[in-house]
Amino acid sequence: MKAITFGSAMVDIITVISSESIEQISLSNSNQQYLLVEPGRKVEAETITRHIGGGALNTGVCLTKLGCEVGPVVKMGDDVPRDYIVKHCLSHELNIEKFLIDEAQSTGSAVMIASHEKNAAIFTHRGANTTLVQSDLDKIIPLKADIIHAAPLSGASANMLPAISQLAKEAGSFFSSNPGIRQITTRANSVLSAAKNMSLISINEVEAAALVPCLSAIDSTLDWGVPSKGDPVIHSQGGEICLKKFCKTLHTHGPKHVLITHGAEGAYLYDGEILHHQEVIPTKVAGTAGAGDSFVSTLAWGLKSGHSAKRALLQAAHNASSVVSYVNTTDGLLSADELMKRAS
Repeated sequence: MKAITFGSAMVDIITVISSESIEQISLSNSNQQYLLVEPGRKVEAETITRHIGGGALNTGVCLTKLGCEVGPVVKMGDDVPRDYIVKHCLSHELNIEKFLIDEAQSTGSAVMIASHEKNAAIFTHRGANTTLVQSDLDKIIPLKADIIHAAPLSGASANMLPAISQLAKEAGSFFSSNPGIRQITTRANSVLSAAKNMSLISINEVEAAALVPCLSAIDSTLDWGVPSKGDPVIHSQGGEICLKKFCKTLHTHGPKHVLITHGAEGAYLYDGEILHHQEVIPTKVAGTAGAGDSFVSTLAWGLKSGHSAKRALLQAAHNASSVVSYVNTTDGLLSADELMKRAS
């Protein structure tokens, strides 16, 4: 299969610090946690390494490992970090013909501090990733791909999601997207407009809750009802909403499959009839970066390959579980053969 991925390209500096070297505070009245560093203190790190990431490249490498021919559409500056990204892509057999250059911007970069539960705190400079415009899309059309995936888009680039979805429709592609919380909270109507052409939309519980007001505004007769005892729920500002009811509602606005990742509860996939549940595959967590990218791209590949929703969901869980056992976003990605063995 051929695939095209949209999203960011980043140079990631990952710093792993032992739990004894940095303080952690957890708030008792919320799910928030903080890492604390003493001002002026030099903290010894276990490792400091450079990696290449970003949604378009993470999903691209994942799909390549699964046997696809992948060409990411990313925008970068004309600088040294871009050279690192090109080298990374070539080493993973990604097609770089659709790379775009913005000489006025720098290539995106991030610094991640991983400690305690290894859920990294991230300092990010998105740079050229935020400057995708219609004229950039005009340079790469027509698109020909079995799978087109749009990872979270930053800044002004997020305005291009409906245009990307239209290109996917015209190409007859399986179109998947995991719009991030920034897109959903600032451009919910844009996300729902693009959703009309989506084969798969992937969001987490927090992002689902952020979509609730927009869905309610679109349909004034919508009644979320009251969840039955034992039903999985979404915690919205207005109270608990039955997760299956939410998936059904979002499904009516276009997406053939609705994926809700739900933290420790695993993931739920609605295929228009059944709400499938997949538990988290136990593993020793080294870092969580790239887990979502591997999950959604593996799920898209499985569904497009003709696997059942239940089997594709299991494959996605195994690939994400393998990814989080490594610090970076790509070393844990599985080949199709390895994935089949684990999911058998």
